[in-house]
Amino acid sequence: MERYLKIGEMAELGHVSTQTLRLYANNHLLEPEYLDPETGYRYYRMEQCAVLDMINALKSCEMKLSEIRDLFAVTDTDAMADTIHAQAEKLNAQIYQLSVSRRNLDRIERNLRLLNALPPFGVPYFEYMEERVMDIQKTPFDFFSEGVSGYEKMIRYMQNYMYEYHLPPSYFINIGTIVSREDFEAMRFRSDTAFVFADSLYPARDTLRIMPQGLYMSIVSDQVEQEEAYAKILRGEIERQGMKVNGDYICEVLSRFPFRDSGKMYFKIQAAVMRK
Repeated sequence: MERYLKIGEMAELGHVSTQTLRLYANNHLLEPEYLDPETGYRYYRMEQCAVLDMINALKSCEMKLSEIRDLFAVTDTDAMADTIHAQAEKLNAQIYQLSVSRRNLDRIERNLRLLNALPPFGVPYFEYMEERVMDIQKTPFDFFSEGVSGYEKMIRYMQNYMYEYHLPPSYFINIGTIVSREDFEAMRFRSDTAFVFADSLYPARDTLRIMPQGLYMSIVSDQVEQEEAYAKILRGEIERQGMKVNGDYICEVLSRFPFRDSGKMYFKIQAAVMRK
């Protein structure tokens, strides 16, 4: 006579709990081969281990029990393969989003640690920057003429653009504004262009632009309303050092965490420079 496996034995073989087996039975995924009417004990056949293995494998692939049950009801192998492919595509989307989120969390962490390793606020310094990619949007607002409220309008405009085109929202933490090279060289302070830093995971857009690697003159501060004053200091220091402007001026947000002062924003202004 064929020997049945008790529920505990089946659970041990499949590395699951007895509660999990009962859950599978209640969802009509893996029901006992025999249920003792007197004791209520559940018994399984050894061959049912293959079904249990498949359920566990599909669960580990983020499939819901209802989806697995529907898959088991399909008798056409091509249809089953289509279902598996659809799940794989769903996982690809999740992997992409998780990868994007991880990169941007790394960027937030880097900026937070950077705050304690920077020169004093308002003091110009040189730094070498690797190539960076930006997604740029021209806005109907100007930070320098409208002040902090204008800046908020600019970044909200950028945020709405990202929302409209379903761009990953975690990139929004790497936002900033741009003054053109020509305006900065002429000491005309106007900025109607916002940007977010992008990377290799960022969706392809015709609005992407590369900031080349090179030497930059930078200033860090937490006084947003003093940006124009700091920009003038930056421009003067570039001249004093015998350098010339070699690219647009950008203001990059390093952090907007309210961990020191509620709503305080830490930012870095910077411009590419080269020897005259």
